Amino acid sequence: MRFMKRWLRQIALQGLLLGVFVLGCSPRTTLRIMKPAAVDVSGIQRLAVLDFSGEDNSGLVVTSLFTSKLWQTGFYTLVERSELERILQEHALNLSGVVDASTAAQVGKMLGVDAVLLGEVLTYTTEDHTRTRKVKKKVWTGEYERDKNGNIIYEKTLFGGKVKKKKYREVLVNQKLLERDATVSVSFRLVDVETGKIRATKIQTHSTKATVVSGEGDLPTAEEMLHGLLEQCVDEFVSLLTPHFVEIQARFARSDEAVNRGIELAKNGLWDKAQAVWEAVVRENPQNHAAWYNLGLAYEAQGRFRRAVRAYNQAVNLKAKKMYMKALQRARQEVADQKRLQEQLQHRGEPAAESEGGSEQP
Repeated sequence: MRFMKRWLRQIALQGLLLGVFVLGCSPRTTLRIMKPAAVDVSGIQRLAVLDFSGEDNSGLVVTSLFTSKLWQTGFYTLVERSELERILQEHALNLSGVVDASTAAQVGKMLGVDAVLLGEVLTYTTEDHTRTRKVKKKVWTGEYERDKNGNIIYEKTLFGGKVKKKKYREVLVNQKLLERDATVSVSFRLVDVETGKIRATKIQTHSTKATVVSGEGDLPTAEEMLHGLLEQCVDEFVSLLTPHFVEIQARFARSDEAVNRGIELAKNGLWDKAQAVWEAVVRENPQNHAAWYNLGLAYEAQGRFRRAVRAYNQAVNLKAKKMYMKALQRARQEVADQKRLQEQLQHRGEPAAESEGGSEQP
């Protein structure tokens, strides 16, 4: 239930967030849509995160990040580390000694879990180097600016005085740069305890570079850079294993005064009122493709994906604009995704999302 409560709080805030995420003055908005776990997690409720291996304690960092981030989702019941260590010690096993799926499955049975998560930090490196580049720099020529009559030009100072205006020229000079490259690569495996088979496996790699001009600042520490990369890898793994929100950039379709009034309502997070405006427009003028498209956005923003498909389909039938077709494809995928999401929630005893009602017409 902890996962569902967190999800419902997110949904409740969505109307406000959609109003906040309007991009500039153009008719654009950001939709937040929940996606199901990308891998097959059916039957997995109780999970153990075993120690990842890796140099310089990188494996322990990943283990800690994984445990923390999975716990925050509320999607799994995690074995506490103290319990995990106690059981393994009773069986004379070492957390870091679990390296293959067969052994991991055996450990999982001892722990009474449905699956175990393990892996390895394959790459954990930084490299420092320096280089020079040519940059333009203004240097004083030793002369002063003069007017057309040959008189020296004066300019005001910040304090109201006057000084001779120096004459500059641009030259190319060498500038020394300090650079630090960091690369992290992490592999993970999700092992089904009952079958001993690997449910999911993936290797994720991320790199970053930091640059400063010599003498003008400090580079971030190697530890900071590497930790940030490890966190990126773990975040992506967690998204594979749990339902999660994604942000989708979308544009409104401008049209007549009524359609544009609905856009203003939607931009302020009032999607229900915008929906009512656009529904009235298409009832009066069923040929208004912009109103149908925007109505699809309103349905999509409120999680009514089947209705969004119908509205987008009407817009495409009236005018096959690329924006309309892209939205239709997206909504069709969301319908399929929501079916998988409901299945994942039901397997955990969570209440499934209510099915969408309504006829073909809004």
